[in-house]
Amino acid sequence: MRRETSKTTLLPVPCVGSNEGLCQTVFYESHEVSRPFYKDNTTENTRRSRALFSRGFKRRGGRRRGRGATLGLLVLGVVASAWISAPRAAARQAQAESSKSAEAQTTQPPPDRYELTPGERARAIAYSHRQYAVYFGGVVFTSLIFLFLWRSGIARTLRDWACRASSKLVVQCLIFVTLFLAAVALLEWPLEFYSGFVLERRFGLSRESFALWMRDWSVGLGLNLFGGFFVIWVLYFLIRRAPRAWWIYLWMATVPIALAVILIHPLVIDPLFYKFTPLAASEPQLAARMERMVRRADLDIPEARIFLMNASSKTRVVNAYVTGLGASKRIVVWDTALDKLGADETLLMVGHEAGHYVLDHIPKEFVLIELAFPLFIYLGFRLSGWVVGRWGAVSGVEGLGDLASAPILLLILTGLLFFASPVICGISRHFEHQADQFGLELAHGVVRDPNAAEVHSLQVMGEEDLEDPEPSPFIKFWLYTHPPLEERIEFAAHYKPWAEGKPLELLRPDH
Repeated sequence: MRRETSKTTLLPVPCVGSNEGLCQTVFYESHEVSRPFYKDNTTENTRRSRALFSRGFKRRGGRRRGRGATLGLLVLGVVASAWISAPRAAARQAQAESSKSAEAQTTQPPPDRYELTPGERARAIAYSHRQYAVYFGGVVFTSLIFLFLWRSGIARTLRDWACRASSKLVVQCLIFVTLFLAAVALLEWPLEFYSGFVLERRFGLSRESFALWMRDWSVGLGLNLFGGFFVIWVLYFLIRRAPRAWWIYLWMATVPIALAVILIHPLVIDPLFYKFTPLAASEPQLAARMERMVRRADLDIPEARIFLMNASSKTRVVNAYVTGLGASKRIVVWDTALDKLGADETLLMVGHEAGHYVLDHIPKEFVLIELAFPLFIYLGFRLSGWVVGRWGAVSGVEGLGDLASAPILLLILTGLLFFASPVICGISRHFEHQADQFGLELAHGVVRDPNAAEVHSLQVMGEEDLEDPEPSPFIKFWLYTHPPLEERIEFAAHYKPWAEGKPLELLRPDH
């Protein structure tokens, strides 16, 4: 699991193997290392591609890449609530060397610790601590932005412009949402720039130019405006039609919206940020092995839906993820994984991703989110009504159905999401551990030494993604969508029930 390149993931589009935890909540499942919710699934751009309408939360590893997520916050709340080079001679050579390294480990037990040199360790800690600071500082910063737009009267002015332009709510929302979210995005831009471009370049994780980063930022803003218009229009339509029961109808509306996003995200959103080509076109033997492995797991994902993503055009991070629903279901392997890992290690990554589907993590996450959402939105309903009733009149907000109340709703939502983080991350860590276990069971009999291959894969991913070697218990509890890397490596090194004559726990015997 690595850092998400685009995860925050806020619309339920599953992110289970990525960074993207409730990865992202654009339910992605990505094979991240063990990063916080703020980072989840690669670079800033991958984050955007994985977190529709969001500002990027998760990181491939398991930490949360934090910052306020403007509409991402709203969408997460509303819905619930990531280049193929021609000849790859050098890449194949690296794969061969990596495979030999993994095979050499079969003669002795694989290491059960995340091993870094003193210099690498200091660099990983420095990077991680900066990202932790960005996350927590970003929550405060975004809250202050919403508070400023409310108390300064800017939101009220934008509402007045929209109301003078038309008496129809849909037109008012089109004008208000465009101006309001654009203002929020511009105010958040310095933090986005620092965390998504400056830090990533400073620590050698990003390969993007400023022009390319700005291009992706602009595309993300366009998606935010489009999605924000629709979500806010539905929200205020319901508030005005059912002032006392709008929160129930809003919850009911999230189900079809979320399912639609899960279905179209890999087909429409992801290609805006990356190029996807069939893995079989450049690596036919590896693609065939992957298909055989997923068939062993009783999954129907043909070679045509196993893709290679040109992540190396923007990041050096290694990752893979599963996403989609029905006809859009697919496995995506980053080309950086092929450059850094051997075939066996890559198959372990795919086994992890297959586990998310076989163990129904995506629908389980969806159901858990939808079941928790009524309480979540009811709290927002009560708090927003209290705030508007107490301070709305003095600030020119005429009621909860007034568009000028938008910054109040988003401010409350920011706080609710912040305090919901430990619960979301705890669920995600459980699912990610299960996927690790399933991947090892699935690879047994297919890969020569699945334990050594998994340990080597995690070690390489941790090194490439600057995974924190010693996250504090609080950081793990609050931000990590995946178990810390040290825990994952220790489990991968020692979990081998087949060697002890014990039955497999997650893979059915008929597989």
